Amino acid sequence: MMHSGQPSKMTKIPWALFFVLLVYSILLGWYILAIEQAKAFSFLDHSFRLPGLQFFLYTFGAFVVLCLVWLLHSRAMASTFSLPYSLALRRSLANYLPMLFFILLPLMPRHYLSSDDFLSRLEIFGVSIFFAVLYLMSAALNPPDKERMYSIKRCYQKVSNWSLKKKLATLFVVSLILYNAGSAALILKGSNFSGDEPHYLMITHSLLEDGDFDLSNNYASRDYDRFMQPPVNIRRHTAPGTEGRYSFHSPGVSFLMWPFYSLGSLLNRTGLSLLIRLGMSLFGALLGLQIFLFALQEWKNEKLAFGLWALYSFTAPVFFYSIHVYPELIIALFSLTVFRLVRSGKKLSFLILCLLGFLLASFVWFHALKYIFIMIPLLVYTLWVLIKVRKVKTGVVIFLGAFAGVTAVYFVFQYALYGSFSLSSVSWRGAVTPQESLAYMKQLLHGIPFRFRWETLAGYFFDQRDGLLLYAPIYFFAALGMLVMMKDKRRDLGLLFVIAAPYILSSSFLTQRTGYAPQARPLVSVTWVFLILLGYFLARNRKKVFTCLFALASVLSFLIVLLLLITPRALYQPTTAGETDRAGLLFQNLSNLHFSLPQILPSYLKVEDPHWPPNWIWIAAVAVFMTVYLIVRPHSIHLKYRHHMGLIFVLLIIVFFGFVYYPRTVIVHPQNVVYPSGEKITYYAYSRSARMTEPGLFELVEGNRAYSFYFSSWRKIPKIKLVFGSTHAAYDIEIKYFDEVIFDDSIAGGMKTIHFPSKPYRLRNTNLFHIYVTLKNDLDISTAAHPLRLAIIPLR
Repeated sequence: MMHSGQPSKMTKIPWALFFVLLVYSILLGWYILAIEQAKAFSFLDHSFRLPGLQFFLYTFGAFVVLCLVWLLHSRAMASTFSLPYSLALRRSLANYLPMLFFILLPLMPRHYLSSDDFLSRLEIFGVSIFFAVLYLMSAALNPPDKERMYSIKRCYQKVSNWSLKKKLATLFVVSLILYNAGSAALILKGSNFSGDEPHYLMITHSLLEDGDFDLSNNYASRDYDRFMQPPVNIRRHTAPGTEGRYSFHSPGVSFLMWPFYSLGSLLNRTGLSLLIRLGMSLFGALLGLQIFLFALQEWKNEKLAFGLWALYSFTAPVFFYSIHVYPELIIALFSLTVFRLVRSGKKLSFLILCLLGFLLASFVWFHALKYIFIMIPLLVYTLWVLIKVRKVKTGVVIFLGAFAGVTAVYFVFQYALYGSFSLSSVSWRGAVTPQESLAYMKQLLHGIPFRFRWETLAGYFFDQRDGLLLYAPIYFFAALGMLVMMKDKRRDLGLLFVIAAPYILSSSFLTQRTGYAPQARPLVSVTWVFLILLGYFLARNRKKVFTCLFALASVLSFLIVLLLLITPRALYQPTTAGETDRAGLLFQNLSNLHFSLPQILPSYLKVEDPHWPPNWIWIAAVAVFMTVYLIVRPHSIHLKYRHHMGLIFVLLIIVFFGFVYYPRTVIVHPQNVVYPSGEKITYYAYSRSARMTEPGLFELVEGNRAYSFYFSSWRKIPKIKLVFGSTHAAYDIEIKYFDEVIFDDSIAGGMKTIHFPSKPYRLRNTNLFHIYVTLKNDLDISTAAHPLRLAIIPLR
């Protein structure tokens, strides 16, 4: 008798299955052919052509590959589930169903802008379907019965049997590898030190090269060129009253970077950057270990501890602050370490007590003012545990002795350099008298509208440029963890609130927002508090719908990190006063020509017009989310293959209409222009190197680069006239209408005029036009002194 899980020589594969596979192969061959044809598309001619021999070759190759994969996957299914091979063949064929979406290919040319854009959309389409098929294959091989997941359990059991030291060492090494891979990715993308980072490194550089804190000579001699990509000029960050000598940044993180800067100074600029970021990644890896240890201590659940470690370490904002030079990550490490050790219930040795005092007192070395709001609650909590709970008077003396010693050293340092014991000495305000402090407090109380304070607080979490929740959706579930703790962990919830709230509220009271730094900087130091709330949700949740939603949020959080590594510019989006562009660059890049994602996301910039409906909608949505969680009863869900199939089809529909069907180009900042003829044209954002001196007349002041001009009109424009040239310089110019070349030649010492019919792209109820100019010139010619003049003139 034949074993049911193995194919037999007598097993016959029905021809109908091969016919179905042939249909999938035809669709895949059509997709490959579409990519080949799209390379020759243009704005005026972008129709798919009838297939020829090439199509049949592609189809044959696709059939062979799909057939091999199908047969191998069917064999794996038959072996895993002890199924008859013929049944496994039928079930495995269902994994290719996402390829039916290739039927939608003929719809794509209806929205065509350029060949490059069209090809990128085709690539997104193909990659999405590829991963959809892989996901279904994985789901088909995933045993529904937990008892059959022996391989996964066996693998986990091996890890679980490791000693704690081996586990910690492994987690540490994995963190370092991933952090520094991210660091290398950013550097390869051209990302450099920015914001406050160069100023922390200037202190390190001065300590290494000059042996002092005096930065006046370092700024004057542009020592920052050692670690920044020239040409760049940075403004001096020196405290008032120090004659431009001493920084208004506290030196804590500069001290920590000293050994890495010292080693990196032996290398080139790239090597130095990598070593400095390596130094920060060590502290990020240590923070991850503290998360793991705290989770083990709190919930006695190793799987949960591993999960929280991964979620916290490799999502925003911790991932990026582990490779950027900012003190917030160090404070998060120190504060969590203190909290975990004090809460552990274990005996606190002499060394541990000294460590606790040292860590808390060192907060002032990283910022003399703002971290006090975390330090004081932790100081009070530590004293309360030592006096009331453990009743260790000797321990109090040791702890306070270490704390006082480190604090005293700091104030000696501050007085020696800044000549004052005022806590504001090492800040942009400089040392102030008690009277000046009182006047400043009055100004803070009465000079800032309350709206700006609460909007700052909401922006920390919801703002599309730097809000925590939009860049790490897992933290939405921290709100559910808070509901869980309110039932039987109210004292612990109150303790977490007392630790985190003063710091967050004081920052929002002062309306402090993120400058040129990665997202959620004001919250980084207390993100571990939100993770504890998240841990309580995961430890207590018995509502499987929310478990599935959390899994989706986790995938999105990791995906956002990947997207930010691909587009580093989206990492640095200031939200300080003066910023007027609400759009978060990441979400703008995820938009398309017909739909702008930033328009439905919250924004809390300090602008005159506070009315932005998404702000209220998102807050209300979170309230509804929490209410539904309270209402829904505990339940279980057993995901079957058809559920996975349904999810994949929904996601592919979203991908198609969000990222494939419409052009990926995004146009922003409309500017209405009225020509002397009365013609009304709307221009969209163009380069700062293109200056509009008159309606439709531009001066291009930078050579050897491309310029893009999108403009629209409510009325049809039959023809467009371009007048371009320079009276004193020679240029090589290529001009495209969308992706159709309409001029490619050199001009010297004169103006050129061309006319061309202007078929528009229909964008909602308007007509969209695009002029793309590539300008090349001899390096000896100053384009700024002799700019190319370009006039875009619509004709009737």
